[in-house]
Amino acid sequence: MNRKISLGLSISLIIISITATFAITMVVSRQIFNSIMSDISQRSQTYGAVDEINKIVSNYFYGSVEDQNRLNAALAAGYVNGLGDSNSLYLSAAEYSDYTARLEGGVTGIGVETAYNYRTGQFVITHVYEESPAAKAGLKALDVITAIDNTSVTMNNYAQLNELLYGSLLSSVKVEYERDGETKTVEPMLGFSIPSVRGNLTGNVGYIKISGFYKNTASEFKAVAEKLIEQGAESLIFDVRNTSDGSIDYAAQVIDVIVPAISDNIAVAKDKNGSIYKNKVFTAENSSITMPFAVLINGNTSGPAELFACDLRDISQAQLIGTKTAGVGTMQELFALEDGGAVLLTVALVEPKGGAAAVYDKIGIEPEIEVTLSTGSSVDLELLTPEQDNQLSTALNMLSA
Repeated sequence: MNRKISLGLSISLIIISITATFAITMVVSRQIFNSIMSDISQRSQTYGAVDEINKIVSNYFYGSVEDQNRLNAALAAGYVNGLGDSNSLYLSAAEYSDYTARLEGGVTGIGVETAYNYRTGQFVITHVYEESPAAKAGLKALDVITAIDNTSVTMNNYAQLNELLYGSLLSSVKVEYERDGETKTVEPMLGFSIPSVRGNLTGNVGYIKISGFYKNTASEFKAVAEKLIEQGAESLIFDVRNTSDGSIDYAAQVIDVIVPAISDNIAVAKDKNGSIYKNKVFTAENSSITMPFAVLINGNTSGPAELFACDLRDISQAQLIGTKTAGVGTMQELFALEDGGAVLLTVALVEPKGGAAAVYDKIGIEPEIEVTLSTGSSVDLELLTPEQDNQLSTALNMLSA
């Protein structure tokens, strides 16, 4: 049976509805207002000090701000540094260009690796890449570089001068070196693409050094591994000591070359709310390499190299040999800025295979076989003799048995 309500009751219901809607709107509005005011307050505190300093400088600084871009860059760098995260960085336009070029194309230079020997006070070439400008100029491993571009090498300036041996510009660099008591000078060209992966064979054990995880690292790794296997390698040693460069994405690509396809993920990136960050779920789908593995690690094994070591241990039962890793288990992303620079910002926590229980951020990864170097240092690995590098010799002995 249909029932009719009176006009008075209808008006009353409408008034009650309007009142309720108004009350709810006021509550929501108050929450939004409080949120906005809190944000404004935080912004005011953030920029207030900078504005105050700017006024003081404008009124009292005995001088003039001649380079506004440099001042802006310093402010940006200071802001990022204030986050307290050593893996988040402000990059100038030039640094941003260099960083992306390195990540996307690897390292370029004359084709050498070097190390400063503090015991002898000599700047030594430790490796010369085949077909590189350095090799064609006649440079060899164990040559002692005495001067670069007419500047003598010292303990204080070798790191700065070493940078002159790298770069993509098609120009040359003058290198003065000593060999067997004789001094010579050559001018190799820059621009050679230095591989991020190299290897050699000792008996039936292959050794692969990975210096960084870049866009081309997976393909380089596959080529080196296949060559060693063709030469008779029955086991492989992966050396990621002192390796921290590159990205988690490219490390996952290298892992995919090695490990078999698994139903689980090899890594997942989680944001600050615990959600998957931008669909960053890494899987293993390619064909695998089936043989015994060992991974050399140390306190400078960091970031993508730690994911590499952790996943090989947990998926392919690789033996980790060396010392505890750095404990950087986060992922960084580049954000371009209007001034041409960029912010490299930590955006997610990396969960390797095994999930949260396997997270190594701020903890590090412990080796199954702990071996410290006989020299007591892990900095000049390339200068060590086979007898001094007892981490490598331990791996060789284990896999050769």
